[in-house]
Amino acid sequence: MPVPFDQISIINLRSRADRRCEMMGELDRLGLKNDPRVEFFEAIAPADRGKWRTIGEHGCYLSHLAVLKSAATAGKSLLLLEDDCDFTAAALTSDWGAGSDIFYGGYSAADYSQLQTSDLQGAHCVGFSHAVLAPLVAYLEQQAAGESPAPVDGAYVDFRRANPQVRTAFALPQVAIQRQSSSDI
Repeated sequence: MPVPFDQISIINLRSRADRRCEMMGELDRLGLKNDPRVEFFEAIAPADRGKWRTIGEHGCYLSHLAVLKSAATAGKSLLLLEDDCDFTAAALTSDWGAGSDIFYGGYSAADYSQLQTSDLQGAHCVGFSHAVLAPLVAYLEQQAAGESPAPVDGAYVDFRRANPQVRTAFALPQVAIQRQSSSDI
């Protein structure tokens, strides 16, 4: 499977061994199970919700930010997956947003006819070029310091709106969906 990212990181809570096992099955199905680019990131579980609506939303934001920082520091492009990501048949033939700065592999849109400007939900399969990581990390850190930061998927949309030069691609058809399971967010 031609996934054009230097690093593939999967956010997984230590307590969710079920999701880790399911992700291993998904990776195996696509020939990525033993790919050296794949790593599991132990999700951050904060003690409180902070300025976010829930503890899970807070931890999700911090986990995404930590993975993004790591890839930026390493100088790598990144495919960031959440542990409830299932790949569709399109994953085998997609170009995975080659040449874009941000790639949405799976998402829900308020307006599917206007993906570039629509509100989007879902950060379970998002890719990033190396070039976009440093400004994105700085933006997310600034937002986290604000009064009421958006959930991470909303923060990605806000970043794109604040930076219209960022090249964004959307998988059509989508390469990933969120698996139905109990949520920790």
